Amino acid sequence: MRIQHVTLTLLLVFSAFCITFGQQQDDACSGVTCNNKGTCDANPAYTRGYWCECDDGWAGQDCNHPEPTVRCADDRIDVVIDKGLVQELQVDDDARYVYFGKSSAGQQCRATDEGNLYKLSILAPFSNCGTQVIQRGPGDDYTFSNTVVWNREVNNTQNLIDREMVLLDFKCIYEDTYTVSGPAVLPTLNVLKFQTGQGRFEVRMSLFDDNSYSRSHEYTEQPTIAIGTYVYVQVELAYVADPNLVVTMDRCFASQSRDPADPVSTKHMLIVNRCANPNDTTVQVRFNGENRNSQFKFQMFKWRWSADDVFLHCEVDICNRTSEVCTGSGIDCRGLGQFRRKREALTHEGQYDPDTAPPVGHFVSQGPIHVKWEPSSLKSASAGDDQVDKTMVILGSILGFVLIALGVIVGAIIRRRQLRQKNQRKLEASEATTKRFTSLHFTTEAF
Repeated sequence: MRIQHVTLTLLLVFSAFCITFGQQQDDACSGVTCNNKGTCDANPAYTRGYWCECDDGWAGQDCNHPEPTVRCADDRIDVVIDKGLVQELQVDDDARYVYFGKSSAGQQCRATDEGNLYKLSILAPFSNCGTQVIQRGPGDDYTFSNTVVWNREVNNTQNLIDREMVLLDFKCIYEDTYTVSGPAVLPTLNVLKFQTGQGRFEVRMSLFDDNSYSRSHEYTEQPTIAIGTYVYVQVELAYVADPNLVVTMDRCFASQSRDPADPVSTKHMLIVNRCANPNDTTVQVRFNGENRNSQFKFQMFKWRWSADDVFLHCEVDICNRTSEVCTGSGIDCRGLGQFRRKREALTHEGQYDPDTAPPVGHFVSQGPIHVKWEPSSLKSASAGDDQVDKTMVILGSILGFVLIALGVIVGAIIRRRQLRQKNQRKLEASEATTKRFTSLHFTTEAF
């Protein structure tokens, strides 16, 4: 691993509220001695009407303080700032107010007070404290950037005024082959090589857009997937001839971080104890612990409270079917589950309890997955999986139509029969009247 270079920009912004506007700019540097080979620059924007342009390695209005340092290492990024730089701002000298500016100022992202220094650290894989990572294209270098700020109002929910001062803007640039010691690898580790008591193995994680799991339908790096679309996940054990050795997915989850061990990142469980998470009705296991390919599917979602990308992580192991139990127990563990309805909620809040999480083992990962909102995808996503529902709807519609038609026909027959009976009664009544009149006898009486 080779670090190319570190970019450091000092952005100490000093208050200009105490400017003496009557002071002449040309006179501000009179009698001023900038320390450590600095040169005076008269400028009414500063409190004392001048600023010293410092030589390399020094900072501050009079170049009295060492310049902040940033150390970009394999496993951490360390930032050190001299307290004097903050004290010159005439603000509260308190480590609680100094933190990484793109974070929420949590305990892990704040400065620690060490004598005359403030120290801050970001641990590998540098995905916390709001650190931004940029890779322009495949094969390009990785750039990790963040800021250090002073802000006393960060936790004051009653004050809507932001009095943040940017102390430092820094970047660390690493080669594309950058790795860190530990379970995480950048870029996201989708091929894992490890050794167990069974031997040395290579496990690969791939994503597909249909249930053929063929290479022609495999997603490329950093795919964009619409909400509601089914994602087909495969974990493959490569280059193993023994049919009794299989790969198991002990647990899989979606995360906002590329690091599966990140203790603060939101997570949504997909596979738990080798079985589909019962709280996500879109997850269905096809194979797990049965052969060299373990497969499952889930329906794409978005985080409820953010638009962050999604990373997939699976903890895997190698299992010998002749001497170990390699599958979970239950109908949702081996592809035998009943038909599972589509996702009712398109967003997921996610949750994770680091105190109850088991230790991190061997993980393969995929991501980032960019989430796309596309309402029409909800129809296509379940085209094959919801065929049973569609068939039932069609059969129900046909049955209803037949019943209505039968009702109309039967009603017509009944009405015709009633009309015929009515006409028959009229005819019988008419014949009876005629017969009665023809049977009358008239007699003539003499008056």
